[in-house]
Amino acid sequence: MLRKYIVSMLLVTATLSFPAFAADEEAVATVNGVAVPKSRFDLLLTSQTTQGQQDTPAFREELREIMITREVLAQEARRRKLNENDEFKQQFDAMEQQLLLTVLFNTFIEEMTPSEEQMQAAYERIKSENAKLGEKEYHVRHILVKEEGAAIEIIAQLDGGADFIELAKENSDDTGSKENGGDLGWSAPQRYVKPFADAIASMQKGEITSTPVKTDFGYHVIELVDVRVAAFPPYDQVKEQLRKEMLTKARDDLIGKLRADAEIEKIGSVLAE
Repeated sequence: MLRKYIVSMLLVTATLSFPAFAADEEAVATVNGVAVPKSRFDLLLTSQTTQGQQDTPAFREELREIMITREVLAQEARRRKLNENDEFKQQFDAMEQQLLLTVLFNTFIEEMTPSEEQMQAAYERIKSENAKLGEKEYHVRHILVKEEGAAIEIIAQLDGGADFIELAKENSDDTGSKENGGDLGWSAPQRYVKPFADAIASMQKGEITSTPVKTDFGYHVIELVDVRVAAFPPYDQVKEQLRKEMLTKARDDLIGKLRADAEIEKIGSVLAE
């Protein structure tokens, strides 16, 4: 079992790229006079513990043995000059580029993460723009039936004084809302399919549709219970999302600028022949 684990670790961790180290850097072992740097050991230890491995003295010793074996194998690969073949060079080039991108994006995060003041200012600007748009939320009830004739009959009953909630409980095919009298709660119209959204946006508070509203689900009889200006979420609720969006935009803007400033020439076709 231990042998299988060690072999697995040797193969899995082979995908990690390790940084260069100084000649006088602390080592955890030497193999044929070549130092196995502690920084490499620490990087691999962090990689394993963040994936759930328990950090124990026994595991650390086991990890040292694995790294010694890795160095023995790496030296054998170099003795065979495998680091000079084309496959190695191609994969090394791809891994080096990926590592550079990882470090670069981590640098972007450090450099471009917005300050608290910048996020507060962005929040207030978005909140102000939202208020100017006058976005609304609608509280609606509906009764969904398959046939237009059934919807027309329900409208006639409502015109005659029947209770909307009771009719919804008795007739609606929407199992998610019928037990609540067809109540769909508060929502922006964008949540609904277009014919439904268009209908509620044209209605007045307390109004019931005079004709059935047809959608892909069937025929709806809709009651607009109330309308309100959409509530804007508090800063603390959206702070993390705002930070990510601002960081993403700053990163994408920089990438766009770097591409625009670069001299790029596409050569040949990359389509399958």
